[in-house]
Amino acid sequence: MEIDTDAIRRLRDYLLSHPAPELPVSMPDADAPEPWTGSAIARRVEPFAETMFLVMIADGDPGTEEHRALLGALNVLTDGQVSTDLLETMLERFAAEAARDGIEARIARLGARLSADQDERETAFTLGAAIALADDHVHAHENHTLGMIREYYGISTRRMTTLLETID
Repeated sequence: MEIDTDAIRRLRDYLLSHPAPELPVSMPDADAPEPWTGSAIARRVEPFAETMFLVMIADGDPGTEEHRALLGALNVLTDGQVSTDLLETMLERFAAEAARDGIEARIARLGARLSADQDERETAFTLGAAIALADDHVHAHENHTLGMIREYYGISTRRMTTLLETID
């Protein structure tokens, strides 16, 4: 699939221009849940974050620009209310889960989680495409991963083309 479109480049540039904030991190007590896990904002952005993360690691080389774009997207999605440290903790968890389950199994799980909301499935796919293009090169493995996302998220080829060419 051809994801190098003007719309995806604009989204990528926007995400790269919104780095995650350096907010203070409050340390929970030993009996408190992981800071990211229990928050409403975490539950809201987690499927988007994991989708982008899986695209980022698909080629085995999560580059600096892809990582910056991912953090920028999370900054936008959380309205800057979550510190970089907490975002990195979430990404570490995603890495462990992807290593344990495999990328395709994680995508299938996310597709099931997002199945009820077409807008969310499409948003996650579009954000994933922007991450793949963050370093100006879409690796074949990233493209394959986006294909799996499209399939598991129930996005038709026709709708995918529209998403890649226009961002509402």
